[in-house]
Amino acid sequence: MGRTPNFILILIFLFCATNVAFSEEQKETAKSSITTSSRIETNKFLKDWSFTIHGGATSPFTDIRSYDWVRQFKAPSEVQWGAGFGLTKMIGNVFGINLDYTLGKLSGRTVTRGGFAQDRYYWQILGFDQEVYFKTNVFHQATANVYINWSNMFFGINRWIKSNINQNPWKERRVSVFSKLGIGMMRLESNIYNVSDDKPINGSRYLKGFTNKFTEIVFPMALGIKFKCTPVVDFGVEWRFVFTNSDKLDAYKFSSRSDLVDLLTGAPDKVSLSKMNRDAYSYLNANFTFKFGKIGSQKEHSEWVNPLEAYMNVVDEKLKNQYKVKDSDNDGVIDELDWEPDTQEGAIVDTHGRTLDSDKDGYPDYLDPEPFSTPMLPIKDGINIRPDGLTPEQIQEVKDIINNEIKSKTVGGWSLSLIFFDLDKYNIRTSEIPELYKIANLMKIYPDLKVVAKGHTDVRASDAYNDRLSENRVDAAVDYIVKNFGIAKDRFVIEYFGEHINMFKDAKTEPEHQLNRRVEFYPFSK
Repeated sequence: MGRTPNFILILIFLFCATNVAFSEEQKETAKSSITTSSRIETNKFLKDWSFTIHGGATSPFTDIRSYDWVRQFKAPSEVQWGAGFGLTKMIGNVFGINLDYTLGKLSGRTVTRGGFAQDRYYWQILGFDQEVYFKTNVFHQATANVYINWSNMFFGINRWIKSNINQNPWKERRVSVFSKLGIGMMRLESNIYNVSDDKPINGSRYLKGFTNKFTEIVFPMALGIKFKCTPVVDFGVEWRFVFTNSDKLDAYKFSSRSDLVDLLTGAPDKVSLSKMNRDAYSYLNANFTFKFGKIGSQKEHSEWVNPLEAYMNVVDEKLKNQYKVKDSDNDGVIDELDWEPDTQEGAIVDTHGRTLDSDKDGYPDYLDPEPFSTPMLPIKDGINIRPDGLTPEQIQEVKDIINNEIKSKTVGGWSLSLIFFDLDKYNIRTSEIPELYKIANLMKIYPDLKVVAKGHTDVRASDAYNDRLSENRVDAAVDYIVKNFGIAKDRFVIEYFGEHINMFKDAKTEPEHQLNRRVEFYPFSK
């Protein structure tokens, strides 16, 4: 009759399966899988299918049983075996559809010792003259269930926030709580026997008989916990409670509620009976789940990924890159503020990253031979055309005037050099570079020579403004010689006079103004 539960085969099966699931290679994989949310790839499907095998113990909640929640292990034992398999398809991260097939045995018995009074006398109340037990053949049960992953439904978002605040990796969840609710069919045969001689009985008017075969609707509900071993395998423990839609499970059935009243007539005073005419049983099992998905899906299963996890990963990356400084064209202006993010290499740009054209002549500064051409004169190929410009004779005339003024301080044989500037500018014009070269070359020939540089302006601005402008012009000229020809700056004596020492104090023509906008160079004499 199989009084001893068949746990040996179950234990062997679980032992072998555990050794397979926790191989050394997979242990290392499990360790390395503790990562942040970057483990989720948003361009691939997650696994959403799983196949589960389970095995464990059954116990009855029927009219014929020993105690309400404690089971009798003495033969015939009320703990029997159960096993089966299931297939689950997740719909999202929380809910899924589960199909399950379970087979096993059930057994329950009455007792004369132990427990509460109503339990000890229960077999008498049911109309038996001695202890009895029921047992079933191997039952077959198929159910369809709604699968609920509570761990994903109640996600600890505060844990994710704390990990970001502390700059710690966000460890993925390794434990999950789930439940199942469903409906299905159960097919079995159940009979009642005397405990003393194992003989079938039919003495009670409420027995269905020892050929009691039937099919019933069942309503299973389950609560379980599972542990993620690897991205492919989970191990879990589940407790399942199965209600039946009848009172036939133990082969003892009330025909109506009046039958229950008849049985209680004349019962011992200490007996109080309040039972529903519905049988049920429980099934405690251990299980292994193998996760899979469509071809090309990523290694993670949707049940182990929180619905917000991939979103948080994307948000983190966007926030991380939002304030990352990028300057694609290396012009010194970050891309977020650059109005021209693809300017040419070497281009001079303004604060918005736009290519500068200071004199607005159509030539960008970095390509303009004269980037500060005056708008008062015509421009061709980026250079001012000076039809009424200075002639060599005019320049020599100025040199002669200055030479006469400083005749006592000049070095014999040295020709004075002058450079000129555009209106309101102090940048070095290309045309003046040869003159600066002459000065630098002479200072290299005579390393002890010091040079006086004097700056001047025309009269078309205030005195204070022209003083600053003449100072800027002297500085620009001296800095050009220092930087381009390697002459020490302490060999120059800088002086600036604004418009106070002009060649043409009442200048009216552009050539006269041009002669006033100059820097003079001559030898320094103590």
